[in-house]
Amino acid sequence: MIPVSRRGRRGWASFLRSRARSRQREPRPIAPPSAPVDVIVPVYRGLADTRLCVDSVLASPVRTPYRLVVINDASPDPEVTSWLRRRAEQDGRILLLENAENLGFVATVNRGMGLDAQNDVVLLNSDTEVANDWLDRLRDAAYSDARVASVTPLSTNATICSYPRFCQDNPLPQGYTTARLDALCARVNRGVAVDVPTGVGFCMYIRRDALLEVGLFDVEHFGKGYGEENDFCLRADAAGWRNLHLLDTFVLHTGGVSFGAGKASREHAAMQVMRRMHPQYEADVMSFIRDDPALGARLALDLARIAESGLPVILALLHNRSGGTMRHVKDVARLLAGRAVMLTLTPASSRRVLLRLAEDAEGLELAFRLPEQWEGLLDVLRRVGVRHVHFHHLLGHPQALRDLPDLLGVDYDFTVHDFYSYCTHISLTGRDERYAGERGPGQCGCCAPEISGPKGFGTVGQWRAANARLLAGARYVLAPSHDAALRIAGFAPDARMVVVPHPDLAGAGTLPPAGPAPLRGDAPLKIVVLGALSRMKGADVLEATAREAARRGAPLEFHLLGYGYRAFHGCAASLVVHGKYEERDLPGLLASLRPHLAWFPAQCPETYSYTLSSALEAGLPVVVPDLGAFPERVQGRAWSWIRPWDTRPAQWTDEFVALREKYFRPGKPPPLSESRVLGSAGFPTPYADWQYGHEYLAGLQANPQVTAPFTATELVPYLSTHFMTARLRVFAVLDYLRTHRLLQGLAASIPAAWRQRVSDWLSA
Repeated sequence: MIPVSRRGRRGWASFLRSRARSRQREPRPIAPPSAPVDVIVPVYRGLADTRLCVDSVLASPVRTPYRLVVINDASPDPEVTSWLRRRAEQDGRILLLENAENLGFVATVNRGMGLDAQNDVVLLNSDTEVANDWLDRLRDAAYSDARVASVTPLSTNATICSYPRFCQDNPLPQGYTTARLDALCARVNRGVAVDVPTGVGFCMYIRRDALLEVGLFDVEHFGKGYGEENDFCLRADAAGWRNLHLLDTFVLHTGGVSFGAGKASREHAAMQVMRRMHPQYEADVMSFIRDDPALGARLALDLARIAESGLPVILALLHNRSGGTMRHVKDVARLLAGRAVMLTLTPASSRRVLLRLAEDAEGLELAFRLPEQWEGLLDVLRRVGVRHVHFHHLLGHPQALRDLPDLLGVDYDFTVHDFYSYCTHISLTGRDERYAGERGPGQCGCCAPEISGPKGFGTVGQWRAANARLLAGARYVLAPSHDAALRIAGFAPDARMVVVPHPDLAGAGTLPPAGPAPLRGDAPLKIVVLGALSRMKGADVLEATAREAARRGAPLEFHLLGYGYRAFHGCAASLVVHGKYEERDLPGLLASLRPHLAWFPAQCPETYSYTLSSALEAGLPVVVPDLGAFPERVQGRAWSWIRPWDTRPAQWTDEFVALREKYFRPGKPPPLSESRVLGSAGFPTPYADWQYGHEYLAGLQANPQVTAPFTATELVPYLSTHFMTARLRVFAVLDYLRTHRLLQGLAASIPAAWRQRVSDWLSA
């Protein structure tokens, strides 16, 4: 039981003193005794888990002499009791004990630990699996210093000892068994251990001399279970013993089998007892979490897993902003899962970049300060086996990163997410954040070639020329729409353009047919706008149109599923702002709102639009501007209208009222000519026969098996905790203000907007 709640600064001094004790002198290894180790497995229920646990212990090729002590705590499952008896008869290494009545975890463990006054013990939950020479490594760590009381390995479900995500419950990483992951730990992190404030009881080695000095578990206070191992470790720490987290051993733990539905209530009750008996405990745990001394060892495992996967490793460069670019990279990473590994490199500050897995389900994160750690970045990328580079965005990146493909000796691709290649404003918009037009191919109307370009380049013209050369050297330049491809081709005519949609939709043939919700009587036309609206996304247009509709009393009702870049004024009667939403919740929100129409008031040419995808997936009628990717994406679609992007608010109001009367009230679909650009013969065949699942991986070399894994020490200079130090200091100060009784009023007086900005910065 390791809670992660915060209790201010209390206990910091105690924890730091205990950590300092272990670092003031070199460890003094001692020889382990000749007595066997008692591996104690309390069993209550869960036959499948129990069989896996017991059989894995017996099958492991360990040198350490041991006795497997299985204690049946009056299991209510007859098949558990029957199997245990048969298994004990089959193998003489098992000592089976049976409680006449249910004693609970703590008393049952104490019974096992009291069997022999000479033997060390390993407490092993019945929902675990061990492998290889696990017990040898645990015992080696236990005797690596004369004052080690307990040793806890890595596991999937072990709070502060969890892997791959720290302090979370994890599944086994894809493609790994317990034995394979444990063997990798032994190879990468041999002998690596860190001090912890407490061990975790799913698998905990305890030395007999520590037990004799500190005593058994506290049955009186911790009853049926939870908190007993934390109490023991804290008592050991107070007596000058150490608790270690061993990073070279992995034990699978599924979690919670024995306690079942009563787990939460027992955890809560145990936490109350811990607070009374050890008031510094939570602060000690929080300080450990903030320090995270095992981070380097976990990252070494992450990199070793990537290197030994044998899959092509792709490095995606992108900006550090949220939105469609990051979503696209994650979508492609999911699409290629099991066939390729995708890493991302994003700017973290003006001189730092962060290396992560594209799928953020795991905790890999390394920070490199450039140019000082340039060689370190290259070393990591080479040793992890990067075989391809994909430029998604260069905003915020130093110029030197353009040379990564050459330095790594690999090909690269470029994806068009906006027009930053030749427009420093990114979106072809002027100072009013509306489309500024183009002076010619690759010449936006807002950035003159002779003005200063981005940092590291002379003029905008020189910057554009460098970008055109970058695109011309790409294996593919991928554009999600013909409009985007044509604009980029005008700027970089030598680029090998491929028009392919983002893989967020399964395909046009799987989309539901478009059709409106019924509109009866005098009900207003319900118009929904989706997403986070900036000026260029149409926030001002939405506000002015809603205000005009309210002034007239027009039968129109606007809903913003999302939020604007500022508060809206003068349109409360006709505009409802629903606020930020999670992408996974949007289909349900649309189904609940039941709008008649989705409107996209964009004032700039978008290259794709994920919010349009959401409307198409919902089967909504749509109104889109005749700008960017919108027209071609709804070309020939029923219940779709293409209108001039610069339509004025009064005209939009007229337009929506007319649509309501002409099509929505009678339920009559408009002619398909309404969804065709006037004066255009239409777009070419929708998309080229090119797919991320096939052509993208063609020709990419598999990862050469990298045989020299990183050590935790090698990764220390790149740990993201070094970069996060300033944030953690601010976090600690705010936490202290929030929890200090006399200063709570001061903390509450900080304006909400400021608090939100700080919160966003800390969680970025």
